[in-house]
Amino acid sequence: MSGKSTSRIMTIVLPRWPVQRQLLQQPRLRESPVFVCRQNTRGVLSVVSWAWVMPPEKRKGFQPVIQPGFSLSEALAVLTSAYGERASRVARIIYEDSIGDIRVLETLGRWCHRFSPVVAIGPDVIRAIDHGKVKKQSIRSVNSLQIDVSDTARFFGGELPLVRMVVWILAARGIHARAAIADTPVASWAAALCAGQIATKSQQPSGDLCKKVSRSVRGSPCLEKKGPRSSRHGHWLSRQQRWVLVPPGQQQQFLGSMPITSLRLPVDVVDSLAEVGVESIGQLLRLPRVSLQERFGSVISLQISRFLGDASDPLTPLQGSDLLGATHSFEMPILCRDLDFKYFRQLIESLVHQCLRPLAVTNRGVSSLQVRLDTNGVPGSTVLEVGLYKPTAKASHLVDLVMLRFERTHLPREITGVSIEVLSAGTLPCRQQTLFRGPAQSDMSQFEILLNRLTSRLGSGAVVEPRLLSDIQPEASWVAAPVVQVIGTSGSCRSGHLLESKKTQIPKSVVGPSRPTFLLARPRLLEVSSLGVHGLPVRFSWKGQIHVVMRTRGPERIETAWWRGPTVRRDYYIFETNRGGRFWMFRGLQKRAWFLHGTYG
Repeated sequence: MSGKSTSRIMTIVLPRWPVQRQLLQQPRLRESPVFVCRQNTRGVLSVVSWAWVMPPEKRKGFQPVIQPGFSLSEALAVLTSAYGERASRVARIIYEDSIGDIRVLETLGRWCHRFSPVVAIGPDVIRAIDHGKVKKQSIRSVNSLQIDVSDTARFFGGELPLVRMVVWILAARGIHARAAIADTPVASWAAALCAGQIATKSQQPSGDLCKKVSRSVRGSPCLEKKGPRSSRHGHWLSRQQRWVLVPPGQQQQFLGSMPITSLRLPVDVVDSLAEVGVESIGQLLRLPRVSLQERFGSVISLQISRFLGDASDPLTPLQGSDLLGATHSFEMPILCRDLDFKYFRQLIESLVHQCLRPLAVTNRGVSSLQVRLDTNGVPGSTVLEVGLYKPTAKASHLVDLVMLRFERTHLPREITGVSIEVLSAGTLPCRQQTLFRGPAQSDMSQFEILLNRLTSRLGSGAVVEPRLLSDIQPEASWVAAPVVQVIGTSGSCRSGHLLESKKTQIPKSVVGPSRPTFLLARPRLLEVSSLGVHGLPVRFSWKGQIHVVMRTRGPERIETAWWRGPTVRRDYYIFETNRGGRFWMFRGLQKRAWFLHGTYG
């Protein structure tokens, strides 16, 4: 790679990736502080990563400083001093699973093939922490992807729309990411790692770029225009900066103020440079290369050359995956308007069979797959994803889902090839065969087939299912979750490589009397005609009928904690009436009114 090279590399950094993966698998952990820890040779647990997505309301903007490498006892002490003793009692401790982190990262990398055919796992992140007299401990993790977008960025409207779209798409899927595009992998990785630290002056677009930015976001003022909104809150591009675009050939000027730790230098080299006052990339670049070579060997010189583009630093594409793919290239470009629907379906079916044949030997099926259409020799200009409720090895069903997606997709003018890649796979259920001949049993029920077709036609966010949550408040004890999760696997079985370490566990019901069969979405205010000696209703009206209470059971007090926001304090009762009905009602201890929340039968 020479200094005049036109290559452009996009790096996607996933901060606190071990914790993010756990939150993707178990969304209920968002309510508690989560620590991913590693056990050292002496048995002491060291913090690899931690997060608390939903801290108490009173301390929501506050974030205690817990660095990777802290012992678990030190981390809990800091957490207690910041949020109180209860925070340390409800903290969830999870052992590190580095292999699982890399597998999920590889699945995400295969998903990123929609942006470019060249996708690689990023370098190791090395963090060190000093415990006084104790020797420094190093925490190594992989949390980034690098993509070659030299020839594909133009298909997404340019580099700025592309890097912004990547961050937004991942954020919509519950993944916090930072992205950057630069000339070299080292510069791109440094820019993405320090996206929030880059000064506003260095990232202000000018000229034509500023006009493109203002046109791409409707209603967003250009940096050159100063209005009341920009003066009061700052420009939108400088708030919560998660993407960076380094102009071609300007990585030295653009990233000169970044710390030298972003160059992925060894920890001892960084410490030696810090002792002489060299803490930024700009200060390091001003030092003579000969002196650095004599003092530190070729480590710094080689990394500087890679940063500037003077030395070759190729990406190593994803390899070694047991999930398969199939590709078909046409001899000449084919116009989509002249494409025969029957021929195209046969082609898709042939490619799907090639992907399913090796999986059938291991009794596995497809949980999600990706279809890419190549245009003008550029792979993946149009990408379609198909996610399934449960894994299947039925080729005809997969082909039907793919064709449904094509019906609601704007196809390019012409295509040069078609590629299909399996994103995730899961174990198929074993079913006993019938002894006598009878109706053929499908590996999928009609209900599962309907869910898959609705998801392919309407989108994954339009088909949801109720999922139980371990919450004492009745209306907060469930959530409408997508049946088919993003990046492939279903929310019910969670099979495949993305979420394969643990299955969804439905929590046990909270302690208390049996819950009603029908629960109202919101409690309804009741008209109580008369009250008894203890303040309980004797007669009330519901749906135009008068109900006389014959028997009462309760109370069961439900009260939410202070960190949940507005306090909920209720006394629930079960009332049996003269009409044979059983009602689940409560008295609000604040408003002193009676509400109906559910019925039995």
